[in-house]
Amino acid sequence: MEIKNSEDLKAAILDLEDRRQREKLELVENFHAFTESLTPINLIKSTFNKVKETPGITGTVLKASVGLGVGLLSRKLLLGRSTGFLKKILGSAIEMGVARLVTTKSDTIKSTGGQFFKNIFRSIKKIGKK
Repeated sequence: MEIKNSEDLKAAILDLEDRRQREKLELVENFHAFTESLTPINLIKSTFNKVKETPGITGTVLKASVGLGVGLLSRKLLLGRSTGFLKKILGSAIEMGVARLVTTKSDTIKSTGGQFFKNIFRSIKKIGKK
């Protein structure tokens, strides 16, 4: 816009003030969207969405979760509520060992467990037929 007189200058000033107001509103909206994305629940949601979209990682996360769950369960079953320092260390070692075993050998555990249950159900069917 070329300014030749005071009327053009006033029009240019009004245009710039209007532009400034629009950009300010846009900046405020972007700021609110940004702060909303930083809330803990939204951070967790976005992390889970990224994990879901990454190929191959869901199986790994699932195996690790199952491993940790089984490790924690085995620790509680073997030691219960341990109060001694040595028992706590032993419990943590058992938990991590079982978790690692379940995570690394999950396919073997699945196939062995499947065979075990098949054999049990076959035995039950044979007993039921007698």
